[in-house]
Amino acid sequence: MRPSLVALGWLRPSPLFLVAVGWLTLLGAFGTPLAELRPAPPERRAALNIFVTSSSDSGPGSLREAIFTADRAQGRARIEVRVARIVLETPLPPLVNPEGVMIEAIDRDTEIDGRALLEGPVLDLAAPRSVVLGVAVRGAAGQGILVRASGARLRNLVLAECDVGVYLADGADDLSVEFSAFEQNGTGVRLGGSASQVSLSENRFRKHERAAVWAVSPTAPLGAAAPGVVVRHNHFEDDRISVLLINVPGRVEDNHFARAGEAAVHLTGSGLVRRNRIQGGARVGLFADAPGGALIEDNEVDHNVAVGLLLRQARSTDVVRNRVYENGYGIVVVFGDKTSPPLVAENLVVSHREDGLYVVGGSPTLRGNHVIGNRRAAVRVLDYVPIHGAPLVGAPLLQGNLLHDNGVDAPVRGEYRESRVRPESR
Repeated sequence: MRPSLVALGWLRPSPLFLVAVGWLTLLGAFGTPLAELRPAPPERRAALNIFVTSSSDSGPGSLREAIFTADRAQGRARIEVRVARIVLETPLPPLVNPEGVMIEAIDRDTEIDGRALLEGPVLDLAAPRSVVLGVAVRGAAGQGILVRASGARLRNLVLAECDVGVYLADGADDLSVEFSAFEQNGTGVRLGGSASQVSLSENRFRKHERAAVWAVSPTAPLGAAAPGVVVRHNHFEDDRISVLLINVPGRVEDNHFARAGEAAVHLTGSGLVRRNRIQGGARVGLFADAPGGALIEDNEVDHNVAVGLLLRQARSTDVVRNRVYENGYGIVVVFGDKTSPPLVAENLVVSHREDGLYVVGGSPTLRGNHVIGNRRAAVRVLDYVPIHGAPLVGAPLLQGNLLHDNGVDAPVRGEYRESRVRPESR
């Protein structure tokens, strides 16, 4: 007869096991949960806790007095907001404690109303490693939150009806904004040209008059530069431009863009745009204007009225493995560097109202694309004829593309005249 597992001792409880079970039972009945025993993250630790208990603009228990107290504190301070609404009548003092300040709303619906302020920020973070959690800021004529020191952490916020929701000043870096909502601002998040170590993730942006995310530098960085801005896992709706990156290296990954007025993404310079869904724009899905060393990869781009992907004056830029369908035009390449031409490869370009691939005065490499079911031409190549000066010949390199079931499968040649007369080939 085969011995049982209990008889062999493999399932018999050992004395150590019985002791462990006993201790776990006692902890469950009388002890503190282990999560409560863990130390708080460094940015949430404070030497002084201050409580906001008044909704007034000033006076005892007000946010104003709490900021004064935090700025005088000998060590990091935490301000806990315990009121539902604060209506400001005059600007608040800046947060300047050199050890940092945390502002946390216990009720996530707490709102700071800045509509009475004629200018300037509602919250001015000049203290390093500042943290703001769970606050709504509404109606700032200037900035909802001005960040003037490095290491700020903003989480679970609402920024609504401000000229600028969050403004990162030049000289500050290492900013994180997560799980926040930006609604109907002029600009949602505005970054200085030297922005670095900026992370925007899991946020929702909606109806921005200029741009949801604005990062612009007058000059491109010298040489290869690490991405200064990472925009990941956000949702954008009904913005004029959702993400504007001009000469600021960035990564735009895994976002959802819907119904942009001009472009979901406007990119100049280097950058990575990957695994995004870009749909329903009134004009262009993605506009890469003078990109250099950029990678546009594995995006789904559909139902944009004018163009899915538009490249102008591109240099050493790869547009690869994108799924582009049911836009006005599919992928459009205008001009470009002939010595370092852009590569458009392995894209699926399907069911456009006009042409699938459209080239004006440029010499891109078009390789291994599947161009299927577009109403007009699979590939249209136009020479650019200016009013003055020599024409720019469109001379793409075509390699191994599948052109099937389009209005015209063979490449179509023609001219595009600067007078904006429709191409003669039509």
